[in-house]
Amino acid sequence: MKKVLIFIGLLSLVLSVSACDSEDRGVPENVMKNRVINITSEVISTDYVGNGAQWGGYESTQDWIGSETLSDEDWNTLYQRIDFMRPPFLRIMVNASSYISEGVYNETANSSSLFKMLDYAQSRDIEIAYGEWGHHYSNNNLQDIDLDWISQSVKFLNFLVNEKGYSCIKTVNIINEPNGEWSSAKGDYTAWKNAQSAYLAEMDKYSGLSAVQLMGPDIAIFNSVSGIDWITNAHHDFDESIGLYDIHVYPKQLIVRNGDYTEMLKAYRDVVPNEKKIVLSEIGFKYDEVDYELKEANDRAIANDPYAGDDSNMMIYESFYGTDMADAIMQSMLAGFSGGLVWDMDDAMYVSPDGNNYNVDKMKRWGFWNILGEEHVGDAADEEIRPFFYPVSLLCRYFPAGTTIYNVEFANKKGVRAVMGEKDGKYTIAIVNSHYVDYEVELKSDFLPKVTLNKYCYEVEEGQAFIGVVDADGFAVPVEENVVIDFSKGLDMTLKGESFILYTNME
Repeated sequence: MKKVLIFIGLLSLVLSVSACDSEDRGVPENVMKNRVINITSEVISTDYVGNGAQWGGYESTQDWIGSETLSDEDWNTLYQRIDFMRPPFLRIMVNASSYISEGVYNETANSSSLFKMLDYAQSRDIEIAYGEWGHHYSNNNLQDIDLDWISQSVKFLNFLVNEKGYSCIKTVNIINEPNGEWSSAKGDYTAWKNAQSAYLAEMDKYSGLSAVQLMGPDIAIFNSVSGIDWITNAHHDFDESIGLYDIHVYPKQLIVRNGDYTEMLKAYRDVVPNEKKIVLSEIGFKYDEVDYELKEANDRAIANDPYAGDDSNMMIYESFYGTDMADAIMQSMLAGFSGGLVWDMDDAMYVSPDGNNYNVDKMKRWGFWNILGEEHVGDAADEEIRPFFYPVSLLCRYFPAGTTIYNVEFANKKGVRAVMGEKDGKYTIAIVNSHYVDYEVELKSDFLPKVTLNKYCYEVEEGQAFIGVVDADGFAVPVEENVVIDFSKGLDMTLKGESFILYTNME
């Protein structure tokens, strides 16, 4: 894997000026008007839950490296990297039947990894969306819920929350993507409803679980609003018990870059009750014939990688995936969603399908890295941080839990999105251009005062290379510090094609 380009000192300063700032050179008034990015006082959402990633699994570690769990060195590397991200929100899924049988908890290799993740989240005050991949049913009848399975699953949830003390678990979801034929509910809403009702009834037997609410309906959508009835039905049947509404999105690159993605997400947000929140509990890109060249490139990359399963996105190695993912997350913020969880943290978490079978060596390659690069695939470089971590980590770190999200107005420019967050009198402004062309823009606000901010810049280059300043650990550092911006006067900028800029004075 190629190293990112690291610019320090004077070169960084020169780069930041040329990439982001420019003087007005007699631009016509109508052009000037259409290039303003205006931060308004209009609130989109309050008490933001936060951005983060899917974490969990590591259930094949024994098969891959012969150890019950990762080495201490690998765990410490993970902790260091996630510490930089500072995600307020993570999702961890399990199969509780792996941990409890006949009402007795069995300590296994899987629980060793699970407890390390939950210990970490508890120590950092990270909200966990916890869940089961799917429910069990009897007599080959979706409606005949296996109540013994429900009992065992809730027993383990109670063990985690009340015996182990993992109060970081705030919500629980027990059927992953129930609207899909691949799920345990096989697209049947009634089966999902019956499973939720049985689960809630079992939870009521444990007084200590009163603080844990449902997250749902957890449906998978791709590029349509066809799943809206799952939201409205869930509201009708369970609203008092739902702590977070959620959906999974795997859009085409085309609809994200042209902005149609925002309108699709708004359709889901609009049917959620005003007092409730909705999050993206999985977000990633899947390519089909609409993104034909990317689909072909992804298929070739999978075929050429003996450790990549069919369910892999090999564009994680490419720098453009950073601006695409930033664009998708920011559009969800603009649509009124309260958080987004990237699929996923680490290639080493899950075995991937290989055709219609599971090959124990195949990984779901979707992660910021493969922490078992050296141990499992024989390539230490595969453990390095991949480009899209740069913008995503900043969107996690600098939009903390409790942030208020404000609307930003701008003329329709393909690929351009901007969002502002405020918490405790501190500000973060993120701007992305996922399109190929440069734009001359002006950042203004009648709402913000003169503010001193640090600036981060990420620019896509060929293949895996990008322009951005990182430290020795591969973490983003400001290209400029203590930038004074008088928003009433405005800041002229050249917003480079396929670039991401973030200003912040948050710690």
